[in-house]
Amino acid sequence: MPSKHTERIFIKNARLSFPALDEPRETMKGKGDKKYQATFILDKDNPCVEQIKAATARIAQAEFRDRAKQVLANSDKLPLKDGDRRSIDGYADKLYVKASSIFPPDLIDANPRHKITDAKEIADKFQAGFRVNGYIDLFPYDTQGARGISASLISVQFAAYDDTFGGSVKPDESAYPDCSEQADASAKVESPSDGVDDYEAYLV
Repeated sequence: MPSKHTERIFIKNARLSFPALDEPRETMKGKGDKKYQATFILDKDNPCVEQIKAATARIAQAEFRDRAKQVLANSDKLPLKDGDRRSIDGYADKLYVKASSIFPPDLIDANPRHKITDAKEIADKFQAGFRVNGYIDLFPYDTQGARGISASLISVQFAAYDDTFGGSVKPDESAYPDCSEQADASAKVESPSDGVDDYEAYLV
């Protein structure tokens, strides 16, 4: 039975990492159910950091009571984690929250009236490194004595383009000059005059 001790958090101005938003992906190195996933990378002074910490403490106290202090002392079992513990582009000096769900999250454009459902647009708007907002639900778990607090993915909103991790934002078509005439002119080459009538055969 799901716990009633859950809290919804609005995450604002995070950088997206390891998105699996249009198709679920295996978790735990290939073990367990496939899930939709997103990791939100946060500056340490982001206001939602304190909201997550406060909600985590409330949930632990309500769900685990006398064991709450023990649960809160184990950072591996809490949703907010230290980015310096991961040697991955974009994580240094940051905090992060990983959220997942067996249900597909709502994907929202910068204009919140537009829901993103097209696979191509999802790939364009939700690249690792881009700025996003999102809603997550924090919830407690107690599985065979392993207690902690995790995050369920509810929705992700595209907020802004940013440098992609391991690369840069790719310019769109408006950033390039129209070189079609030059390309057409360079393609007008004479057929070879060595007795070969079929130019395609010559190329082969």
